[in-house]
Amino acid sequence: MTTWTSAPIVDVLAALAVAGYLIAVLRRAQTTGPGWPLRATACWLAGVLVLLVSVHSSIEVYGHALLWVHMIQHLLLIMAVPVLLIWGQPIRLGWRRPPGGRLARWLTFPVLTLGLYTGVLVITHLTSFPELMATQPWAHHIEQALYLVSGYLLFLPLVGAEASPWPIPHIVRFALLGLAMGADTLVGVALMLTGQPLAPSTVLMRPGWGPSLLEDQNWSGAIMWVAGDVLMLLLMLAVVAQWSASGPRARLGDWLESARRQSLAGIGSASGGDYGSGGDHGSGGDHGTVGASPDVDDDEAARQAYNRMLAALHRRSPPGRGG
Repeated sequence: MTTWTSAPIVDVLAALAVAGYLIAVLRRAQTTGPGWPLRATACWLAGVLVLLVSVHSSIEVYGHALLWVHMIQHLLLIMAVPVLLIWGQPIRLGWRRPPGGRLARWLTFPVLTLGLYTGVLVITHLTSFPELMATQPWAHHIEQALYLVSGYLLFLPLVGAEASPWPIPHIVRFALLGLAMGADTLVGVALMLTGQPLAPSTVLMRPGWGPSLLEDQNWSGAIMWVAGDVLMLLLMLAVVAQWSASGPRARLGDWLESARRQSLAGIGSASGGDYGSGGDHGSGGDHGTVGASPDVDDDEAARQAYNRMLAALHRRSPPGRGG
């Protein structure tokens, strides 16, 4: 298992990725002072290294003949490499603010990226694509590119602290990763239960010491199911750790926090007179000031209006309840 192969295009792209990243780190140190985290740099270099190992080593050589080896390469390209590169935070390093154009938001919209991830898994494993890949080398290269792109787009807003057009609350991140785990499980179990080889042409390349076609296919499904779910579970646990370490407002999520603030300001604006004590609408002078503060939590008028609403609700409650 010491066979190595060449991939000149990948080598050039990897060299450019490493050089460009290190130049950006040095330029940042010259302009803003040393402060770029060493851990991010290590993750970027590790991601490039895992990519090179997956396309150069015996994983690439035997992946053409053995499905279980191909599945190892698949997990490296669609999960390990993208996550490590995202943890390197190249967008945050190279841009002052994340790209917020329509194309960037469309490409990273979580529902679409989850659908792309699931579609790539199903098409490349449960259709005639494995047979095409066994006979046409270009199909194998397309598959590798699809793994990298779909994995990167899916995990970009979900793991780590990379700049993204979509600030997603941790609870939604956790749920989306759980759905992605379901896709891994579906494909893995389907491969284990399929009674016919999906890539019969690989028998011509199969080493004599390898398992039969169906055994090989079943093993690949088991690797997809178990290893894929374990890796996804680790990412979900990392999201939980980030969630627990974040502040109360971050736990709530930006969009929930915004809804809370808008509701409080709206209650104050609508209830300035309606909930005045004794029905005195003269207190409605608060209408013009409720929500005027940049931070509604610091808006005294909003708090007073909210308290008046609670008092009015208490007076309207049926007698005999509570204390």
